[in-house]
Amino acid sequence: MGSLDLEQFRPYVSGFYTEFFWSQPGVEHYRLLVHFSTYFDGATFIDLGTSHGCSALALSYNLANRVISYDVEDLKECPIELPNIEFRVKNALEDSAELLASPLILLDTYHDGVFEQEVYDFLTQNCYKGLLLLDDIFVNTAMREFWDGISHTKIDLTMCGHWSGTGLVVFDMENDTLRNSSILTPGGA
Repeated sequence: MGSLDLEQFRPYVSGFYTEFFWSQPGVEHYRLLVHFSTYFDGATFIDLGTSHGCSALALSYNLANRVISYDVEDLKECPIELPNIEFRVKNALEDSAELLASPLILLDTYHDGVFEQEVYDFLTQNCYKGLLLLDDIFVNTAMREFWDGISHTKIDLTMCGHWSGTGLVVFDMENDTLRNSSILTPGGA
């Protein structure tokens, strides 16, 4: 993962996030997102919490996939105009059909445990069948409690994700995407 070439994204990353985007796995999670994108072709990923757009960029690495990135306000410092990324300034839960159809959702928002729980409950109540990737699961007490309370299969990916905690929630272990890939096998992620 550490050797993945992210140079194509240099024009879109600026300011505070510049040094972080190129950090190695275990420090930042962007290379893990790039890695995950290579397990899918023709998928639409959901990025909840655009912020400056770095996660959407990383998820867009495999051009065969599409990324829809949501935030309640536009915080990007650099315009990002790539054909496989769409930015939406709105509450993602208003687009429930797209969320539920996505094989991979990244949730990196408030880190207060409240919105994270709301999203998790929504996905659970609607029989979501994909993967939920959570950033900053150990950043504070609220996020640790949220992570500890998850009842689905979950995997701590902090060693290859973000130093503040990266977790993967698997909603359906029988999912074809999971069965037909090495994403959840030793050495896969």
